[in-house]
Amino acid sequence: MCYKQPINQVTTWINVLTSTNVPIKSVALLINNSPVQNLFIEQFNLLNIKTYQLIKKADPDLFINQILNSDCNILLVDKSSYPLLRQLIPSYAQHDIFIILIQEPWMPDWTWTFTQCHFLCQSDLPSMIA
Repeated sequence: MCYKQPINQVTTWINVLTSTNVPIKSVALLINNSPVQNLFIEQFNLLNIKTYQLIKKADPDLFINQILNSDCNILLVDKSSYPLLRQLIPSYAQHDIFIILIQEPWMPDWTWTFTQCHFLCQSDLPSMIA
């Protein structure tokens, strides 16, 4: 895999998120690819935006509680973290949250059942130069 593509996608996602009218309070990274996760952390740190990331050997319930007890309003999720996302979404019933499915080219059908959430996927990204 070319290293330039993940860098371009991370940069593009950051640009899309910061160009919206939604204030980014903090971001949870449900991403199991360490290099991609680290790119997001680095970029958000430059913008002084707090990030939460799952530590592989830690209890996922602690991570969920940490996110729910924070002001986190953005979740960036890869496919391997969908089971954790499914645990987390019901707790956000009263929250306005954006969930970015970073590996999905199109919006999966299951997203339509969670009306309290705003989902984005790769089709929401502007065209990227390879």
